[in-house]
Amino acid sequence: MVSAFIAGGPPGRVIEEAADGSLGLVLLEPVLNELTRILPAKFDFDTAELRQLLDLLADISVDAQGPPAGPPEPVTGDPDDDLILACAVESSATLLVSGDRRHLLPVDRHRGVRILTPQALLAELRS
Repeated sequence: MVSAFIAGGPPGRVIEEAADGSLGLVLLEPVLNELTRILPAKFDFDTAELRQLLDLLADISVDAQGPPAGPPEPVTGDPDDDLILACAVESSATLLVSGDRRHLLPVDRHRGVRILTPQALLAELRS
């Protein structure tokens, strides 16, 4: 998600597809927490810019998902990524888009959630 707002490219186009209604964006609480932590700290987003971005995401999303009730199942080798994956499963998402080649993408599929790069999702939307 951070890449979508700092670099554009395929991650940004995935957000555009959600804005156009071509796919349903579910906001996952741990992803939003990371976004609100990293954008100001590493990329100098001010409060107004961050608020505008969060409002946009809220407007184009179809749902939001908080953390699961219990601890996430250890799947990825990274507790933070396990939490993101658990939220995706909890939301009944069918797809998780990620650029995390170290932890999430190698999982490929978990409990009905496929994990794809932004590029792979865009290629599927075009076909």
